[in-house]
Amino acid sequence: MASTKAARVGEEVWKTRVDKVNAELVTLTYGTMVAQLCSDFNSNYAEVNKQLDKMGYNIGMRLIEDFFAKSGTQRCANFRETAENISKVRVLDNHPPSAEQS
Repeated sequence: MASTKAARVGEEVWKTRVDKVNAELVTLTYGTMVAQLCSDFNSNYAEVNKQLDKMGYNIGMRLIEDFFAKSGTQRCANFRETAENISKVRVLDNHPPSAEQS
């Protein structure tokens, strides 16, 4: 039942609350941010990659926390429940996620 509720909430968030952004704007913004980091760290690309990794992790954490706050889903007990809950949310495209067990 919880996964059905999560799917329903994910659908509603996708339809009503997500403003779509032009891909070119995202590309330019990301490129500008990377260029600024390269400048700030004097082209120390290992440090730039560390900063980008940290930023990506923090963005992911905020997205997941936001989903759980809005959906009312309870804490996951195991990895399977975690994967099922995350798979119910459409993040990047308008196609339902699918996975096959091998």
